[in-house]
Amino acid sequence: MDVGQGYRRDIDGLRAVAVAAIVIHHAFPDLPPGGFVGVDIFFVISGFLITRLIAEARDAGTFSWGGFYLRRARRIIPAYLLVVLVTAALAAWIEMPRLLAMTGAATAASGLFAANMLFAQTAGYFAPGAQQNPQLHLWSLGVEEQFYLVWPALLALLWWRPLRGRRATLALVLLLGSLVLAQALVGRGATTWAFFGLPTRIWEFLAGGVLALGLVKPPVDRATANLAGVIGGLMIAASLALLNEASVFPGLSAVPVCLGTGLLIWCGMGVHPGLAVLRLAPVVGLGRVSYSLYLWHWPLLVLAADVAQQPLTAPQRLGLVALSLALAVWTWRFIEQPFRRGPLNRPWRRLGVQLLPLLVPIAIGAALFFGHGLPQRLSPAAKALADLEETDVNPAREACFEKARTAKPEDCRFGADPGAQGDDVLVWGDSHADALTPGVVDWAVARGWSVREVARGGCPPLVGVNVRSMYRFKLECAAAADQAMALIAADRKLKLVVLMGRWPLYRDAPPFYDVNSPRVTMEAIGRPGKRQSVSTALRATLDAIARKRPDIRVLVVGPFPELTLGAPECLAQQKQLGGRPGVCASVAADLPLSRALPAEDALRAAVQDRPNVAMVFPSETLCRDGRCLAMMDGEPIYFDDDHLSASGARRLAPAWLETGWSSLAKSDPARLDGS
Repeated sequence: MDVGQGYRRDIDGLRAVAVAAIVIHHAFPDLPPGGFVGVDIFFVISGFLITRLIAEARDAGTFSWGGFYLRRARRIIPAYLLVVLVTAALAAWIEMPRLLAMTGAATAASGLFAANMLFAQTAGYFAPGAQQNPQLHLWSLGVEEQFYLVWPALLALLWWRPLRGRRATLALVLLLGSLVLAQALVGRGATTWAFFGLPTRIWEFLAGGVLALGLVKPPVDRATANLAGVIGGLMIAASLALLNEASVFPGLSAVPVCLGTGLLIWCGMGVHPGLAVLRLAPVVGLGRVSYSLYLWHWPLLVLAADVAQQPLTAPQRLGLVALSLALAVWTWRFIEQPFRRGPLNRPWRRLGVQLLPLLVPIAIGAALFFGHGLPQRLSPAAKALADLEETDVNPAREACFEKARTAKPEDCRFGADPGAQGDDVLVWGDSHADALTPGVVDWAVARGWSVREVARGGCPPLVGVNVRSMYRFKLECAAAADQAMALIAADRKLKLVVLMGRWPLYRDAPPFYDVNSPRVTMEAIGRPGKRQSVSTALRATLDAIARKRPDIRVLVVGPFPELTLGAPECLAQQKQLGGRPGVCASVAADLPLSRALPAEDALRAAVQDRPNVAMVFPSETLCRDGRCLAMMDGEPIYFDDDHLSASGARRLAPAWLETGWSSLAKSDPARLDGS
């Protein structure tokens, strides 16, 4: 809301609370674990202010569609253009092609105010995760702009004479419908769509909108107003403290923060000025620069971490927050304020001029995306290192993994003579199994054995489960399990089944630092909403294998440590920027082991007391003395941050397979001695 008639200092103070929660959460995630709810506070504030502006203008008969959108454009576009173009320029200097292409996609989408729609549907299996994208924060701008397109038209309908007396009630009905939809989606595990979508967020805007429409009368006395303000503040504080990245959000879990924000807005309505703490000059000042601060802080944190290729220290993060604040003050003073002024006559023509610069981020983003991150800007040495992400992978990945459903059987057999019947080893699992396969093949071929691979993206080597990713089931998981079990039952030559999966992924448990994977939910087939644990599903799978083939042996390979960098990309960046390649060699073990060890415990719980099953754990080889290796002898052993490269698999997997096979031999030497 512009300073002037109807200006409320306490609402700028409330903006300060919102932006402080977001920035501190992004810089120090554990301080306010629920700091992401700052976006929800912003949504409620926007709903109140925009609804009040439109309602007052319509009641006065002065509402202008062109004038409304011209003011919104002047408020949002200038600072947005500055930050997004600076971010794109920095990303083009810092990021390697794979990341830069996705930054370009987000840049172009943000120019259309559709970044939220992009992030809702681009969780590709080998695509960089959203958390590495310096334009990620623009998703909320997309939601807000889409609200600005929809809500004025709905308000125009509510001002139709037969509905005018019920407009607040009808807005409340719409609010409840949106909330029910949000809760239904998160209840089904479709948290990505619920998080990024306007239909599931519009109730948060309307939590402020219904106040502006007069659904609740202003407080009658100062004591009531102050009590409402204290309760509202406590509800926001509770959300900041009790919610975290593992919370089912949004939906009902977002109600306390939105209701608390509504109470703080309500307590300042009428003759009451709102809570005193929200009207303090420093708090109000932070609220006034909150938009620019929100725009600057995220790209600085993300790009700085990309340069460092390791977690930023606390002083570094504090410095970046201070830099963000300084840039925000400058942007507010010299970009936001000057561009908000200007005449409102001929609004549509002026709006067209205001929107025309949006073609620049759209064009730049499209060039980065369709140019595949502009690899030609790299030196030959840096490009060769970056290319390892695509070249140092299982040679059969395209046929046996990416196009698995149409693959010919012979495409996914290795070490077998043409026309030979049966295979000795079956590798079954997800993309981590596909990454392991080259090493399994080397080990098996040295014994004169052949190998078959059955791998599907996002599908664990387990029977009786579906994996829900975003808003839909990955139904092909059941087909992959059926194929593997059919091979186990029919192939009498089969000696060993290797089960490999990204086990921490299917636990769906924190920490969620890994940027290359979507959140998923593993459910029992035929029981939607019934979560299945890794231990339970693995026990059922081992029982099913034993029923089909009591004589067969199974080796369960534990999770690869999930790193905080991808060595090829890190090496390429260091080569390009003149950095130290040593920073790419290893990472601190705390985060990788915090993901791997609970999954390993789940595997042990399922495998214990099974003489025909052995386990090996890559973390025991790769994580020692507080570090987890990304490279060995100067060469990457991963092709990204969590998949072994083909060369890494060939180097490491034979020893793991030999250890597992020896363990099985000790348990049953008569059956396994070299046969």
